[in-house]
Amino acid sequence: MLQLERPDTLVDRVVSSIRSEIRAGRLAASSRLPTEHQLAEQLSVSRSVIREAVAQLKADGVLVSRRGDGSYISQTPAGQVFRLPGARGGVPDLVQMFEMRLWIESQAAAVAAARRRPADLQRMRRAIKVMDDNADDFAVSSAADVEFHRAIAAACRNDYFTAFHDFLGGQLAQARLAAWENSARLSGGARSAQAEHRALYAAIADADSVRAGDCARTHLQASALRLGIALPQTG
Repeated sequence: MLQLERPDTLVDRVVSSIRSEIRAGRLAASSRLPTEHQLAEQLSVSRSVIREAVAQLKADGVLVSRRGDGSYISQTPAGQVFRLPGARGGVPDLVQMFEMRLWIESQAAAVAAARRRPADLQRMRRAIKVMDDNADDFAVSSAADVEFHRAIAAACRNDYFTAFHDFLGGQLAQARLAAWENSARLSGGARSAQAEHRALYAAIADADSVRAGDCARTHLQASALRLGIALPQTG
């Protein structure tokens, strides 16, 4: 029988329970999902909660509808949409988010240093200049910040990574804006962040993969601190 396991929102808990049943093989691909009434009784939630959870799972490609015959587990039950685990009412956990970025983007910077092309470097320089020229316009400077890091991702010449980087960027849009606003309150404004960007750019331009990875790591740790986040030590 399905059981709720996590103290998240009710919809998240229903989604998690159904996904757990699929992973365990108790709900196989192409099998019929229990009815809305059955799920509501088994999980002790309202039918409206079940409807919302089922709608999310359909949007993610986990469930499919058959007209007049209810919902079925799809042929790709792992789903076709990536979602970050919910936390604090669906708000991403910034500590874990920045830690993941540190691991991923330090490696990406090293790869970019080996694969970058003149057009990539020009794109990075352009983004740095926009940040320089618009330090007091937080919306413009944070957008240029996104563009700088996206240029590094593009320099890796891996479309999958670029798409994943864009997904993370969407999750971090508000955090980037807050970081620029916080920098403005510090002595020297955004100069520290810009110095980090320039150091990272220089390492990539010099094709120095080790230095680029180190610069990316330093920048992300400092960016987290500007949001009041101290990342766990890696050793």
